[in-house]
Amino acid sequence: MSDTTPPAVNIEVIVPESMSSGVYANGFTCWYNRTDFTIDFIVYLPTDPSVDDSGKSVLRQPVQVVSRVKFPPAMIFRLMQTLNDSMSNYEQQFGGISHLGE
Repeated sequence: MSDTTPPAVNIEVIVPESMSSGVYANGFTCWYNRTDFTIDFIVYLPTDPSVDDSGKSVLRQPVQVVSRVKFPPAMIFRLMQTLNDSMSNYEQQFGGISHLGE
């Protein structure tokens, strides 16, 4: 009888030099279609006083996309689970994470 156990897989993460420092984001948006979930990581830029079409003063809040990542729908639950596990581990090591606005 032969052994049918699949071989262990050791994943080696390779980060290109141009991406090694990462990018800063202080916000994100998420949208989807039938084939993909797209997460845009954004940075809020300085507000810009402006006037709308009716002449009313408004404050314009521009944001810039610094990274866009597309996922197949089947990976979204794994992403959420990984983030949840990582948050729990973080809180065990460093204490609770403050919610934005607190």
